[in-house]
Amino acid sequence: MTDSVPLYLIGLPKDEPAGELLLSKFGGVLEKAKNVLPEIIEAKISVKSQNTEGTKTHYDVTATIVTAKNQLIYSESDWDILKISDKLCRKLEDNLTKHDSKRQRSSIRKKDAD
Repeated sequence: MTDSVPLYLIGLPKDEPAGELLLSKFGGVLEKAKNVLPEIIEAKISVKSQNTEGTKTHYDVTATIVTAKNQLIYSESDWDILKISDKLCRKLEDNLTKHDSKRQRSSIRKKDAD
């Protein structure tokens, strides 16, 4: 399974460099996530901008990962989209360690048999 996870970016123009960075960072973490969660179907990053007329823009970013069993949803908001991408990647990586430890947990029934 060398297929990459489909990743969509909604709410930012295609020529925006921050969008490219957001896609590359989150896409890299998704590729790592395939080892722990092989049933990932697709991922979507939704960006909402506020105060676009001023000198600074406030971003509300929601990342949704659709798996065969459920959806993982992460959201962040900040003035800097690069900080948001780092925080979202960190949240996903933290959640992956939880899934990985649950997967390697030994069975209670096997403990009683010993």
